[in-house]
Amino acid sequence: MTALRLGRPLLLLALTLLLLAAGEVLLPGFIGPGQIANQLKIASFLGLFGLCQTVVMAAGGQGLDLSVGAIATLGGILGAALMNGSNAMTPIGAGVAIGAGLAAGCVNGVGIAVLGVPPLVTTLALSSVIDGGLIVGVSLAHPANGASPGLVAMTGRSFHGIPTVAVLWAVIAAIAIWLLSRSAWGRRLCRTGANPITARLSGTDTTRVRIVAYMMSGGIAAFGGFLLTGYVGQAFLGLGNAYVLTSIVVAAIGGVALAGGRAPYGGVACAAILMTVLVSLLTAINIGESGRQVIFGLTLLSFLMLDRYLMRARH
Repeated sequence: MTALRLGRPLLLLALTLLLLAAGEVLLPGFIGPGQIANQLKIASFLGLFGLCQTVVMAAGGQGLDLSVGAIATLGGILGAALMNGSNAMTPIGAGVAIGAGLAAGCVNGVGIAVLGVPPLVTTLALSSVIDGGLIVGVSLAHPANGASPGLVAMTGRSFHGIPTVAVLWAVIAAIAIWLLSRSAWGRRLCRTGANPITARLSGTDTTRVRIVAYMMSGGIAAFGGFLLTGYVGQAFLGLGNAYVLTSIVVAAIGGVALAGGRAPYGGVACAAILMTVLVSLLTAINIGESGRQVIFGLTLLSFLMLDRYLMRARH
């Protein structure tokens, strides 16, 4: 089991190094310090949204969270409105943004775990509600949308050449890996996803576990949107929409099973870095959007086939 857990991250890191080497051959300077730092920043955000999908997919029930983009936008807009450009208000803005994300995730969790509504329907419906509410709210209230100087500096600053936001992501990733693979709650989460009936018989409150999973997804998505506000300088409608499908892709490539029961966030983090480098390389060599979509699809299909092969080999 240890070899299998380490195999996927090592494979993804090896592919990332190959892409970086290919990029340097095709475009000298592709692996310059500034370029690498920028890719780490972008990968950090994708990795955070990939964590959202990791948690809900591990909980089983064909769980996917299609509301992460809308919740990220909600977190960014609320955070910016409360910050109003003030460094002193930045922690409050962050707290309210995360609180709103937790509340939205709770709505998802109750709809799925208590009312029995399919995850795709629940999260898509909530996404529409949030997006519509934000359109109305922004048009009526015209809230402040600029990030505070402190947040802008934090998301853009580097520590010994490593972006601060990447350091923050590394800390969150370390906590997530421990929580999902070592803690009692992580074991309950994976048991719930693998076999909810057996989990209930063993004393696990599967309803609560799934609600907490969606709350975690909402809180992380909102925090990601808050950080994005600092990275781009302002909050705007549709801020997090680009991360909905890509977060699912990196979770799948990272080894998370849609059927539930596995939460290998180390692989997901490596997948976020791989996909960031791949997008950067394809953009740099002027591959069009259609070509990029074909390559993304082939990449995802290849890893899904690998998972299928490994599943048969284990049985």
